[in-house]
Amino acid sequence: MSSASVRAPRARTPWSHNLHFHRWLLDRVPVPCENALDAGCGEGPLTPKLAARAGHVVGIDRSPEMIAMARQNATRDNITYVAGDLLTHPLPLEDFDFIAAVAVIHHAPFEMVMNRFASLLRRGGVLAVVGLALNRSPVDYAYSALSVPVSRVARLRRGWWTTSAREIDPEMTFAQIRRAARTQLPGVELRRRLYFRYTLLWRKP
Repeated sequence: MSSASVRAPRARTPWSHNLHFHRWLLDRVPVPCENALDAGCGEGPLTPKLAARAGHVVGIDRSPEMIAMARQNATRDNITYVAGDLLTHPLPLEDFDFIAAVAVIHHAPFEMVMNRFASLLRRGGVLAVVGLALNRSPVDYAYSALSVPVSRVARLRRGWWTTSAREIDPEMTFAQIRRAARTQLPGVELRRRLYFRYTLLWRKP
């Protein structure tokens, strides 16, 4: 057998609990999408993917170190990276067609973050969140228990991507998040997910 007929092993795509939901997020980008926001972008694993579907993307993170890494990894020229606080940085109001937030909203008071997102979205704009919640109820623990073997299998098959971003534990339960979100965002959709996550989806009226 010639060496040319031997296929090189295919490189595995990086995977983690957060990266797993990138497809879910990208499928919810509206068409057309002029401006998108990657809130708490970290090293920027999602931002270039959004930039392939939007006219322009802003990636914001409070860590200058994370933003420096994101800029180094940027593969598109329609991205603006900002080192700043999502809640206070002067982002343009009612300017974004799509906002994505992955494992970030528990870093600040929930109500403040939701109000901020609502003020940044245009009418008809879409907010898509992948979040973490505190386990307290039997259902919470059941979802986490189901996630353990599924996560182990995925890690063995796909490897594991480790973020350098700061990680903190959530303080709100899924039930508390659902009540708060329904109060602030009429028509919001929330779902528990495997991999220790939940999703939130809202279109601004």
